[in-house]
Amino acid sequence: MARIVVMGGGLIGLATAMMTARQGHHVTVLERDPDPPPATPGAAWDRWERHGVLQFRQPHFLLPPGLRVLDAELPEVAAQLRAAGAAVHYAPDLVPGERAAALTARRPVLEYAMAAAAAGWVDVRRGARVTGLLSARRGLVQVTGVVLADRTELMADLVIDAMGRASALPIWLTHIGAGEMTERAEPAGLSYYSRYFRAAAGAAAPAYGLTAFDGYSVLVTPADAGTWAVTVCAHAGDTALRALRCERNWTRFVGGCQEHARLITGGQPTGGVLTAGGVSDRVRGLVRHGVPAATGVLSVGDAWACTSPEFGRGVTLGLMHAAIVARAVADHVKEPLALALGCDRLTRERVLPWYQNTANLAGQHAARLRSGSGIGSAAPVT
Repeated sequence: MARIVVMGGGLIGLATAMMTARQGHHVTVLERDPDPPPATPGAAWDRWERHGVLQFRQPHFLLPPGLRVLDAELPEVAAQLRAAGAAVHYAPDLVPGERAAALTARRPVLEYAMAAAAAGWVDVRRGARVTGLLSARRGLVQVTGVVLADRTELMADLVIDAMGRASALPIWLTHIGAGEMTERAEPAGLSYYSRYFRAAAGAAAPAYGLTAFDGYSVLVTPADAGTWAVTVCAHAGDTALRALRCERNWTRFVGGCQEHARLITGGQPTGGVLTAGGVSDRVRGLVRHGVPAATGVLSVGDAWACTSPEFGRGVTLGLMHAAIVARAVADHVKEPLALALGCDRLTRERVLPWYQNTANLAGQHAARLRSGSGIGSAAPVT
């Protein structure tokens, strides 16, 4: 049995923690946000604060491969989602041309379901902020634990970074004399203006859809309990569409298209316009030219690779990667070097191609929106 510390108690951190705990390891999850999950899915949306997750209330989506991971590895999470009223929808699979069933819900409800399932498997310490790493020199630098903000030292046989796109792991590795991580980033190109709606009693939420126009796209994402989100995706340089931050402008803009007017007239808004932007595609690696920057540490989910949200692949790719990390742990947990190299190989073979495909699609999407937006000449929305 190994001692495993997972840094980050979000969706992918908890999923990885449960998958490895099921192998018989003692797993501790360190989550810097102090608030525990509420007792019900509704309260999770209404009252749960997760300041460490910038996109906590933005639209999220679970594609069919993500549900397949849950059904195979974490069926109790899928059961929690179904009980919370997650929408059953048919969406594009990661395989072009295929469509399959999936479940989806608002991000707080997704996290509620994951946290409720994790409570019986792992030790989750909320309000525990990691500030650095412990290490030893064993040929390569080996990570041997973490240091918390209160100077507590927690020893571990393996540390897993699930701190998301803002992870400080590259800096911490430098501080302990480890090698540099590889990193490649694509420039951020889009802005997002979203609003949630709830269907009237007895009515159904609209189906998933992504429609591209000259200069913008409209994304519809069903969620849980009869709710859905409508998102306008625009090029970040389109200053005219920044007026969509105003609820009145957003409603006029979306309602002005007959195809999309039904999406907002068929439900009651549950809040104002949610804005997001500056989200880039970025991938990091712990192995350079066949040599790990350090052993005893792995990255998972957005800490490894993060994608822009217009194709809704982030959670699904994170779950796929969590299953790969857990597989590598099962195979090599007692062999630090083999673990680092094995996880890197599986990641490159099974998940990296989907990251690259997503980044390419995002770049093409941003280029189309820029070319069709008339950036620099459009009149503001009033």
